[in-house]
Amino acid sequence: MGIVMMAWETNGDNFDGGSMWAGRSGRQYMMTRVEGDRAAMAAARLYALAERGVIRWAGTAQDLIGDHLSRERFRRFNAQGAQMLSMPSPADPLALMTLAWDLEGGHVIAGRDAA
Repeated sequence: MGIVMMAWETNGDNFDGGSMWAGRSGRQYMMTRVEGDRAAMAAARLYALAERGVIRWAGTAQDLIGDHLSRERFRRFNAQGAQMLSMPSPADPLALMTLAWDLEGGHVIAGRDAA
């Protein structure tokens, strides 16, 4: 079980220092919180919506365009005020799909925020 630490570029977006999240598999991920009501989703990033310390939706901007079920779930959790998180997405489609699956249902690791 390893920690996935990825560098990220903010490109002017408002990102915090990040927090650690455990996926279903037990693998740990560093994710950044995306602030602001009008956050623009970038193509090369994976996004997650978390509510009460649990990731309820994970996917990409393309998922919202091409998958009506994913879009519906995103809208529902976003409307409920879920926290948006982000991390760089893998280029390989299978790795991306596996990562999204691992993150959904994952939870925050208390006390493991990045400085």
